[in-house]
Amino acid sequence: MTKTIVLADRSNIIRYGLRSLLDVHTDFRIIGEAAGGWETIQVVSRLKPNVLILDWGLARRGSMEVLRRVQQRSLGTQIILFSLDWDESQFLTEEESRDVELNYCDSVGVEMVRVIREGPMKPPRLLALTPLASIPRRRVAPILNSAVAG
Repeated sequence: MTKTIVLADRSNIIRYGLRSLLDVHTDFRIIGEAAGGWETIQVVSRLKPNVLILDWGLARRGSMEVLRRVQQRSLGTQIILFSLDWDESQFLTEEESRDVELNYCDSVGVEMVRVIREGPMKPPRLLALTPLASIPRRRVAPILNSAVAG
């Protein structure tokens, strides 16, 4: 089954990179893009994708409102949040830690493909790109370092 995907990030360059990463997988199809919070809500409500890949900064800037509205309006859409500039000084608020599952990884792209194929999870996953050396051992989730077959 082909999974339909909407990409949401403020940066055209990041959306292009995500599209390039995902387009090589024949079981994924990008059906829409958004650059802002309200635009994301509208695009997802209209297109009803299987997967929304959402920039953490875009979600967080709207006090998680984007995340909640997408969850309310688009039942069944798998939400994958990502951060390419996560560092140890960033912590989830109590509210955010209830709403998302934080996963540290050294390759957001590889992990993203794996999570898309895994299917919907509650709560949505936040994939945070972090150099492994900076993460205390007790906080490291299993990291997928091998390539994911397309």
